[in-house]
Order: sequence, then structure tokens, then C-alpha cells
Amino acid sequence: VKSLESYKLMSKARAKRNEGDVKLRKTVGVEVLGMTTCPCAMETIRNKIPGLAGDAKTPSITHNQRNRTSLVIDTPEGCDVEADDLIQMVEESISSPTYEILKRDDEAEVTIQAHRNPRFVEDVVREILARLTQKYKHMPDDVIISAKSESEESIHKHNAFAERTTTLGELRKG
Repeated sequence: VKSLESYKLMSKARAKRNEGDVKLRKTVGVEVLGMTTCPCAMETIRNKIPGLAGDAKTPSITHNQRNRTSLVIDTPEGCDVEADDLIQMVEESISSPTYEILKRDDEAEVTIQAHRNPRFVEDVVREILARLTQKYKHMPDDVIISAKSESEESIHKHNAFAERTTTLGELRKG
């Protein structure tokens, strides 16, 4: 799907002077709207209705959630982060990106993609952190990362939320 989408971008820079030395830290972040699909309901449906087990071509049914995920990276001077890279990491970590305008065939493709890739909010956060550690291997251990994912539940009266704030060094330790 080719589309022009809007995203929330966040940035700030801080300078700290210490005995004539100036330390600069930069923060870059994004907020992305997308879709998650529930793996738990999918498994329950597979067990209840064996004929709906699904396969790689036809995934099983489940319920959808609108998902709002943010990823913020705080880096020391000399480390560059592109917001487009962060958006891509988030969109690859949710069940499917969503789009402002879609034709019916595109709607079907987005829905199928989401159902082939069911994710809980915890899965989204873990996926983002894994992608981030691969993408930014060269960055120092003191880079601070905050990943938050909230799914607006479609069949529950509550939302699901997961968050992790950590450093690259802590992630590398496992």
C-alpha cells in the first residue's frame, strides 16, 4: 500500500556544562498508529472450531485493536537517529500498519497481514527492542530507550498496555 501518512515526531536537545566541558544529549521519538490482532483469541478459535485452523495463506480469525506505539531514543552527542527508521521499526513490530485512505482490496490485504502476524502489546515492545539493538549495534551502552504500546481493545472494556524503558547496555546483557 502506497500512502502519505502522518506520524507524531518528538525531539529535544540538552546541553550540560561541567567545568568548561559541555555534554550534549539528543532525544528523537515517534508515535505510530497501527493495528494489533489478538493471538490468544486466535488460538481459542482454532481450538473451538477446528475447521477454522487457518494456514499460511488463510490465517484464523481473531479480534483487532487499534494500536498506538511510541519509541523514544535518548543519545549522547555524535549518535544520529533517523525518525523514519524508528517509524519503520514500529510498523514492522505491530501486526500491521494502518492507513488513512484504502481501497477495498487494500483493506483486505491490511487485514490479512495483521491476522498473519498476531501480537500482544508485550510482543510489540519486545520486537521493537530486538530490532533496535540490531539496527544500532554501533551506539554506546548509555543510549536510553523507551518503548510503549497500547492497544484499544475491541472486545474488552479495558485497553492493553506494555512499556519498557532501558539502556542499550542492559538490552545487550540480555
